Amino acid sequence: MRSTLAFLPYVLRTALRARSRSLLTLTSAVLGMMLFTFVQSVDGGVRRLVERSTRPVLVVFQDSRFCPLTSELPVRYAREIGQMEGVQKVLPVLVYINSCRSNLDLVTVHGVPVDELESLYDLDVLSGSLADWRDRSDGALVGARLAERRRLVVGDRVRLGDVDVHVAGIVRSDTAAVDNLAFVPIDLLSLARERQGAATEFLVKVDPSLDPELLAAQIDDRFRSDQARTDTKGMQAFVAAAIGEIAQVVAFARWLGYLGVVVIALVIANTVFISAESRIAEMGVLEMVGMRKRTLMALIAGEGIGLSVVGGLLGTGAVVALLMLWPITLGVEGHGIDLLADAHTALVSVLAAVVVGVLASLPPAIAVARRSLALAVKAD
Repeated sequence: MRSTLAFLPYVLRTALRARSRSLLTLTSAVLGMMLFTFVQSVDGGVRRLVERSTRPVLVVFQDSRFCPLTSELPVRYAREIGQMEGVQKVLPVLVYINSCRSNLDLVTVHGVPVDELESLYDLDVLSGSLADWRDRSDGALVGARLAERRRLVVGDRVRLGDVDVHVAGIVRSDTAAVDNLAFVPIDLLSLARERQGAATEFLVKVDPSLDPELLAAQIDDRFRSDQARTDTKGMQAFVAAAIGEIAQVVAFARWLGYLGVVVIALVIANTVFISAESRIAEMGVLEMVGMRKRTLMALIAGEGIGLSVVGGLLGTGAVVALLMLWPITLGVEGHGIDLLADAHTALVSVLAAVVVGVLASLPPAIAVARRSLALAVKAD
């Protein structure tokens, strides 16, 4: 191993002999790994959103409605739902979003009763205070991700959709999508949207010992012939249904990421093969002075592995830096999919670069090892 590492300067000089070829190969590896890392970030965002929706909470929505702007349920439903067996708490929510379509500038405002918010959400206050929010009729609790994207701090005055609010606190939560929400008093949003006495949805906290599907069926059956029919789902199923189309697009994009990795492998394999063919005589001389076949293979493969690893590090680093400097959240029907190149994504991308380099470099290296010394000397 030590003897092989001693040849690293030789491998570097070999790559620098053909600067244009090595630069083009490195550029291809960087671009391919950028695509792969970005797709992994989107895929991870979808996965995190669905995983963080696993809670014993039902979402009561208006039947046959999809966009939150079109759902309208009477607030009085909350009282009747709260009287059902197994219901621990009911939170009426009036929702405003700037667009139901997929967008990169998601603004979601939830109007809620200020004294009942913490019964459904476990909030970690990063700055400001919940007391200040409760005391103000125009206060807003802003999710950390939304505050980061809009450059908001406590004390700012900002217009979010239909309401002009004072940022009373910045909060974070493990619950899905909360980091991209702004909570305001329901009366404030009701007046702004002219929806007094109406709610978009009800969040129902369920007794863990109760079957949530059974309770969901009871709720829908209770309001089947009322003013507005309901469609009740578990939070995870509700979120999965809302982002179903974008999840299919992401699943397709995942194959584009894999295709980018395959292209990198082909480019690197071609580069290493050309490099090996151009140095047949040189390899013969090295073998004549006593170099073993496995060391020759390592020298040939080292160039491809080095280009792949450097390209992977540069490509992954570029995407990580981009997403840190410009936070991106893909909004779908009020749900935010955060594109985060976290440590797991970066590690997967770098490991993929290493594997690609090894697999792409092995065929040319094996071809060199199988070539007879006589042919190499003849080429000289």
